[in-house]
Amino acid sequence: MASYTEIDELLALNEGTGLRRRVAVATLVAADAIRQEVDDGSALTRQRKRYAQSVFRLAFSSQLFFRPDDSHLALSGVYEAVYRSVVIANIAATKAQIQSASDALIQVAVNDALDLLAPNFPDPVTP
Repeated sequence: MASYTEIDELLALNEGTGLRRRVAVATLVAADAIRQEVDDGSALTRQRKRYAQSVFRLAFSSQLFFRPDDSHLALSGVYEAVYRSVVIANIAATKAQIQSASDALIQVAVNDALDLLAPNFPDPVTP
């Protein structure tokens, strides 16, 4: 199990293992899956699609993947919420296991995070 100090190190802006960047890529993949969901007109679907839209807007408007470090990812609320959710969901693993997780395991954790976060994404029109 990762200690709280190790978890804090993973949450730091200067986390240097590339985990934050891998989670950001997995977030784009998950957002694309949401984009492809059938729109049934429900509030839940609208919220999920708005979340996916915000993921893509942030990725391309701020040139998310073209900067020399990962600290900019932490400044993006949507990505940081997913990243923190992924790290905390894996607190039972060691720090090394979290850092070296396979892309498939990261994707599962990101999908779970989006399932939690997207349905609660606020409607910008209706408070």
